[in-house]
Amino acid sequence: MPKSHFSIDNVTSLSSLPKGSRIHVIGVAGVAMAQLAVELTKQGFLVSGSDKDFYEPMGSFLRNSSVTLFKGYAATNVPALVDLVVIGNAVSYENVEVTVVEERNLPYTCFPRMLHETIIEGKRSIVVTGTHGKSTTTALVASTLLKLGGDPSYFVGGIAQDLPMSLARGSGAYSVVEGDEYDSAFFAKVPKFAFYHPEICVINAIEYDHADIYPNVESIISVFREMVMKMPPHGIVLCCVDYPHVKNLVEELRGKVASRLVTFGSSPDADIAIVRREQVGLSQRVTARSETHGEFTFSIPMTGVYNAKNALVAVIVAMMGGYSLEKASEAVASFKSVKRRQEVRYDKHGLTLIEDFAHHPTAVRETLSGIREAFRGRKIWGIFEPRSNTSRRKVFQDPYVSAFKSADEVVLCQVASREIDANQELLDVETLSAKIGEGGTSSRVLPDPKAIEEFLLAHLGTNDVIVVMSNGSFGGLPQSLENALTDRFGR
Repeated sequence: MPKSHFSIDNVTSLSSLPKGSRIHVIGVAGVAMAQLAVELTKQGFLVSGSDKDFYEPMGSFLRNSSVTLFKGYAATNVPALVDLVVIGNAVSYENVEVTVVEERNLPYTCFPRMLHETIIEGKRSIVVTGTHGKSTTTALVASTLLKLGGDPSYFVGGIAQDLPMSLARGSGAYSVVEGDEYDSAFFAKVPKFAFYHPEICVINAIEYDHADIYPNVESIISVFREMVMKMPPHGIVLCCVDYPHVKNLVEELRGKVASRLVTFGSSPDADIAIVRREQVGLSQRVTARSETHGEFTFSIPMTGVYNAKNALVAVIVAMMGGYSLEKASEAVASFKSVKRRQEVRYDKHGLTLIEDFAHHPTAVRETLSGIREAFRGRKIWGIFEPRSNTSRRKVFQDPYVSAFKSADEVVLCQVASREIDANQELLDVETLSAKIGEGGTSSRVLPDPKAIEEFLLAHLGTNDVIVVMSNGSFGGLPQSLENALTDRFGR
């Protein structure tokens, strides 16, 4: 059969399957797919799944479930009597199990379509989108509604420490999901959020990212524009106008779309604006104002203005749901962050180790700026791995120079090229390091995580904060450093 066998228009609906049907998931070990697979077992389906490997924490999560697992991809993994195959967005057309789907003409679907059918359909859909802050903001909104008794359905694209799971179907009126602008599958080259039909939509930021699928920032803006234009008349779009592309989109669409546009951020022009912040250690007290509530305050146990804005969204959404400002503020004050978002892994004997997901230049800058606010007078190390499809490329060569200005010492890991990088100019980390040094911040490039760990352990002092940033595992560096610090200094 030709590749055209696969089409977004030909996916099979979960609702067409009776309980007890067999579902196979290709690429089951990711944070999102693993939790979807387990949720499907809870809803009465027989689920199997395959992946290249089963890394933690999803490995243990899956092994402790009733999902039948296959390590590695093979034609024999696909059950003889399978009723539906879910194809992950990282799975290519050339995958041997995809070939089985094609040759046997099996019903198939993709993650975002399944997510809509599993936890969004029939609910009031809240979708959190944008270049930055999606996972943290989604977790904040979901945990706030949960603490207030709303029992929402939700999906967070990370390990949400403030929630029992990162994907669940609740009995309440709302669903809260992270809406990624990355494409959905090799046969569905549309953003995942295109499947989620929001009634309340958050646009946290719009900046250039995902250089492997978007040629320029205009192509990214266009998918957000299309989403807003499709929202219903009773819909609400919360837009952070601190980002120029978001502000411009609001100005373009105001009065031309059916839904209501509400702006927020640090800008004094925002409808709901942050006017003051007081950082106390790893927590901050935030004062905001709106025409409806005047000035109001809340606390959030995270650093930086970007997390203040994430928490502000949770407070706003809760109030839109009919909850009091006081109750919403209490809920965000006890928030436990998503894993790998300013996660403190070691904090003893004058040494603090923090792991963060930051990989875009803006995220790196804001993460280090927030850490600087929290740890004034201490030496801050910015340790960075260019790992994502965008961060490895030269497109952000110049923006990265200023992204590290809040650090005292910078260590960059050499870029590891991949097959997908063919004919692409990669980030020149040696030049980047030299430019950072010219700006007055000590910087160096080391070849791999092991060399970075050895260097750090030889040069750390007793007043240091180490911030390890990557959107991947960084070769196990955060865990390895934590173990080494514990062995040397104790718990």
